[in-house]
Amino acid sequence: MTGLVLVTHSGLGESMRRQAEVILGRMIQMTTVSVSYSADPDTALEELIGALAMSVDQDGAVVLTDLPGATPHNLATRAAARRDLPVVSGLNLPMLLKVINHIDKPASELAELACLGGHQGIIET
Repeated sequence: MTGLVLVTHSGLGESMRRQAEVILGRMIQMTTVSVSYSADPDTALEELIGALAMSVDQDGAVVLTDLPGATPHNLATRAAARRDLPVVSGLNLPMLLKVINHIDKPASELAELACLGGHQGIIET
């Protein structure tokens, strides 16, 4: 099983996790890292590096972030580069559910599925 790490602004990752667990009716194994607006970037980076170290398994890990170019994404990109892990930004619930439902796939495939799930979840009616 590939590791799953959500790196988001305060509270968003935890909320997404709770909603996914309600929808799927089970606990989800993932790590969430919240980055507050007042966080020291160096301290947050060290916390994130530690979280990734605990989340990576033999299949690696995929990192999902909420907003491209924002502090959580920038820190995740820096931390993930140390382990050559994929980072996908633009987190939405369909993206998260797609990844959870295919968590047995390698990290590189999960990153592609995350993008697919995220796009499929955006519709105009």
